[in-house]
Amino acid sequence: MPAMTFKAGQCWRYAAPEGFENSRILIGAIASFSQDRSILCCAVTAAPERQQDGSLAPVAIPFLAFSEEAFRATVTSRDDDCLASLPDEFAAALDAWQNDPEGLACFTVPFDGRLDLLIARQMAAIVGTDAA
Repeated sequence: MPAMTFKAGQCWRYAAPEGFENSRILIGAIASFSQDRSILCCAVTAAPERQQDGSLAPVAIPFLAFSEEAFRATVTSRDDDCLASLPDEFAAALDAWQNDPEGLACFTVPFDGRLDLLIARQMAAIVGTDAA
């Protein structure tokens, strides 16, 4: 795969679950701390969310922050024809993240469309175990 260069405003495909292949990750901002460390602040369109009845329904995830390494492991190709735009909630979530007194936390594990699994994988990575 050719080298991937990331910029705010880009739209990316990822290995979304079956039935959610139109879900996209939008880069809203990039926080750079040095030449070798960046955090990509993103939103996700049409991501699957488990409903109370067990079914999956598409939802927007207004804000997710990823290490650049986790983002690279997540995305498969850029979608230059994407018409999606950042959710209205993105700006407020970005502001809250930037002003978080605990620091600029980000996910360091890949995303496959399910927020609950992403959180479980991140927690497993923190404690040094393997999450399914």
